[in-house]
Amino acid sequence: RIPNTERGTMDLEYAVDEGQKSYVEKIEIRGNTKTKDRVIRRELAIAPGETFDMVRVKISQKRLEGLQFFEKVQARPDDTDVPNRKNLLIGVEEKNTGNVTIGAGFSSIDSLVGFAEISQGNFDLMNPPTFTGGGQKARLRMQLGTQRQDYQLSFVEPWFLDRKLQLGVDLYHRDLNYQSVNNLYDERRTGAKVSLTRALGSDFLIGSVYFTYERVGIDLNPGLHDDLPVTVTLPGGRTYTDIIPRNVPLDILNESGDSLLARLGGSIAYDTRNSTLLPDAGQRTELNAEVVTSYLGGDRDFYKLEVQSAWYVRGLYKGHVLELLGRTGAAGGFNGDTVPFYERYYLGGLYSLRGFHYRAISPREPGFTEPIGGNTYWFGSAEYSVPIIQKEKTGGVRLAIFYDIGAVGADSFSVPTDYSANWGFGLRLNLPIGPLRLDYGIPLKHDQYSTGSGRFQFGVGYTRGF
Repeated sequence: RIPNTERGTMDLEYAVDEGQKSYVEKIEIRGNTKTKDRVIRRELAIAPGETFDMVRVKISQKRLEGLQFFEKVQARPDDTDVPNRKNLLIGVEEKNTGNVTIGAGFSSIDSLVGFAEISQGNFDLMNPPTFTGGGQKARLRMQLGTQRQDYQLSFVEPWFLDRKLQLGVDLYHRDLNYQSVNNLYDERRTGAKVSLTRALGSDFLIGSVYFTYERVGIDLNPGLHDDLPVTVTLPGGRTYTDIIPRNVPLDILNESGDSLLARLGGSIAYDTRNSTLLPDAGQRTELNAEVVTSYLGGDRDFYKLEVQSAWYVRGLYKGHVLELLGRTGAAGGFNGDTVPFYERYYLGGLYSLRGFHYRAISPREPGFTEPIGGNTYWFGSAEYSVPIIQKEKTGGVRLAIFYDIGAVGADSFSVPTDYSANWGFGLRLNLPIGPLRLDYGIPLKHDQYSTGSGRFQFGVGYTRGF
């Protein structure tokens, strides 16, 4: 310690006596009876022959723990007979990575849903009969509800072609009976999606490209029709033709039946959130672009562009969180085509304007109350939440107050100014079965198709996903 008489403080001076560098002789992995060595080695941030850097050893340990394959991961140096050389010992204790889940849920959008799921977080497609140990992920999920049916088979290879390039394959079929506000139609989607995802120079910057080929079916409910000519017979035998007018919006009527969509898209996301459950610092911003085209084997030609961002800030006191969200998007047709109504933008419901019915904020055809979607939208939201009951690992309750605002316009790249807005409050329940959210939204400004009455919204999750 050296007195600093000018400032009236003490300066600390450290004398460092550097020893000789140690290098990694070899890396030994122990305890992995199921997981293949290569699955562990490819996650390590250090290799034989490199300087024995404990910072990189800790990074390697964290990566292995993040795989969720092991109950315990240990990494420590081990002396050797070679001067300045040490072995790195990686010890793991494996855990069960397969799950069978059966349950039920409810939300204000799709009502009551029961589901069954089989998943394996450490899957290996080329290792029958156990199909485990390869670091892949597989999931088979079925949902049956009063308003929807979903069947999905998913496969993920996080190291495609032995590179840190994630390959995803999804096969799915969905029956969605809740999309129409006035119950005019049911929607069906059956398809396959292939995606490639990787970090772009930083773990915070993620890029993805994908191709989806799907068949979309619109089934009009009985009694809906186009202009219907009828022959009327008058007394005396004279007849004339009358017209029963169309009772469904033209944009919906024209899409009745099946269409093939060949979709090529890409996204870039920058994510610095410190948690995916309840972040209180950082942000996630994502840019999405996709084109649906007949040049790739589909029936339709249109494009969609969208940018969305969410920021999280610590509030006035411990545990308080301010969440700021913004989204905007535009779509348009080309080659003489238009954007079908089921691919346009809508607002309203649990994940946007919470004081309004699901998909209620949308352009309409004159004379009809059914939403037909728009080609441009914007949305913003602010939410402040505070802990009421907070018990780590056993659950908790949070109280939230929020404000939502947004608008949907019919034309492409024409910013709509006739907006809708609401405020409200809600509860965030972190239960052993998972996080739940209950919101009550009260409209502040609304169009002629909505009322000023408040609305309950119920769903799963602490934050609203992208």
